[in-house]
Amino acid sequence: MKFIVCFAIFVAVASAAVIDPRIVGGKEAKPHQFPHMISLQWMDKAEPTHFCGGALLNENYVLTAGHCAHALTQGTEVVAGAHSILHSNKNEQRRTVKNVYIHKDYSGDVGPHDIALIKVDKPFKLNEYVKVLNLPTAPKYPTGQATISGWGSISNTNTPNYPDTLRWADLPVLDEKKCHTGFSGAPIDKTNLCAGDLNGSKAICSGDSGSSLFQKDSQGKSVVYGVVSWGWIPCGQPGKTGIFVNVSHYLQWIQNHLNKN
Repeated sequence: MKFIVCFAIFVAVASAAVIDPRIVGGKEAKPHQFPHMISLQWMDKAEPTHFCGGALLNENYVLTAGHCAHALTQGTEVVAGAHSILHSNKNEQRRTVKNVYIHKDYSGDVGPHDIALIKVDKPFKLNEYVKVLNLPTAPKYPTGQATISGWGSISNTNTPNYPDTLRWADLPVLDEKKCHTGFSGAPIDKTNLCAGDLNGSKAICSGDSGSSLFQKDSQGKSVVYGVVSWGWIPCGQPGKTGIFVNVSHYLQWIQNHLNKN
């Protein structure tokens, strides 16, 4: 089984592990706790439908996953300042998509280079509720703990359960060598990074795709290192982690687009 959008699944290595139902390592965020957070929403449904996350890099550009960009429709809105999907708040800003830039080496399936930029139709207004996330200054594979936020499923069964409000968790970053060589047969590239508890207590899930994994630098600034790409279903399986695009491998590609305008 593979989700067409929101969360790519590598079925060949998926196991049937069964663990106790719980939130997949997350807890509810405070409203506007993560002001860089973007919700990509289909508006041509009966109600707003979140399908992917993203992060604001400047007033005009959103960083997300390539497979999320493939899922955009004419009815997609790019939403900043959101907390609840079903109940908008006065600090939300909604834009439509002007241009989409998907990395040329992304194959459109589970695999490397799953990264994209979305340019919105008019600039977001930056304030205390809508802020940008900083890019790394050099290539780096992060270590320690990193933070993820999103509206992804909180289920660790085959049936997703999507929350209405934003959630977050601190994820352990897996050692670089173990990430790149520790999952036999999985399509993991040197441009990927892995994060999540190997005991299954903290994990990304469907709907978290495109969301950013970030850390605070020495100056207290939030720096994005990962973009959610894919993982195993059920989510939160012991011995598995989420797979992210390592943003620091794409700094020149990102800057080339940001500098166009």
